[in-house]
Amino acid sequence: MSLSNLSIESGIDDNRICSISYLHLAEQFIHLYWTHALPFSKQQPNSVLRQSHTTGQIKVINCILDLQAEAKTINLNTARAFNKQKWDSTLKDIARTIKTYPAKHLQSAKNNTQREFLYHYNAKSKEIVLNAGIAYCLAKFSKIIHKLCQQYWSEFVRKNRHNQEYFNEDLDLHYFLFNQSRQSLNALVPLLTDIQKGQCFYCHNHIKGTPEVDHFIPWSKYPIDTLHNFVLADHKCNNSKRDFLAEERFYDSWLIRNDDYGKLIDSEGKSLGFISNIQRSETISQWAYQVAIEHSDLVWSPGTGSRLRTIDPRLLRHLRG
Repeated sequence: MSLSNLSIESGIDDNRICSISYLHLAEQFIHLYWTHALPFSKQQPNSVLRQSHTTGQIKVINCILDLQAEAKTINLNTARAFNKQKWDSTLKDIARTIKTYPAKHLQSAKNNTQREFLYHYNAKSKEIVLNAGIAYCLAKFSKIIHKLCQQYWSEFVRKNRHNQEYFNEDLDLHYFLFNQSRQSLNALVPLLTDIQKGQCFYCHNHIKGTPEVDHFIPWSKYPIDTLHNFVLADHKCNNSKRDFLAEERFYDSWLIRNDDYGKLIDSEGKSLGFISNIQRSETISQWAYQVAIEHSDLVWSPGTGSRLRTIDPRLLRHLRG
């Protein structure tokens, strides 16, 4: 799943090789495992689900638990901003773990035969170099990859004998593992309100009531928060847009917003612990709209009810990486 996400972020859409650092993989692992390090049952504070068949917990979750304890928070963005030295040391620790275990054994068949169809494993390297064409395929089929991985991951956790005592309650394991990673975005409301002059990004009406922070590229399409992906919307538009891409004109508006206010968003958002990389956000957006074009997906526009129509690539003149 991490390799798939970082392949999307690479922007590679041809047969090129792709270099991915273990530190970037570690950042992805923290996002994927963050809520896994929280108690599964609110009534049992020690109910962090076991993800190892041995008597202990896996290293990644232990690293996250240590970070949460030291930062005294379960909010990922707050923990990232709490202490840069602690955050960096956690990344390095998890990066070493990834290199030693999953990266080394990911391509092993059941009989322990090594197959290097994704990459050549080099224990001395600080990065993985995906073979020619692999990044393109991982990005293209990321949705399938995520669904399959989530299915098997849920089953692995569910069948772990150490977790059985926690499954008596009517709790959705899949939702807990994969749909609760969104961090509180309320801290961004003042910044986005100033930039948008209190107006909804989509309908341009003055926001009445509580403004809502929307993922311009929906969370369902790329489930990691990137700072320049956020816009402010009223409840009606945010609720109506849901998991759809906004129609083409909003893509242009979003790029212009980032050109005009990108540096301000970067400086303000970093202090709140959000990932800030405008090129990363725009590469992800290009990928999302290109996939929509390939599949003739529906795009959303504000108005009465849910207004949807097939995407029109002719209206995406400024699609860029």
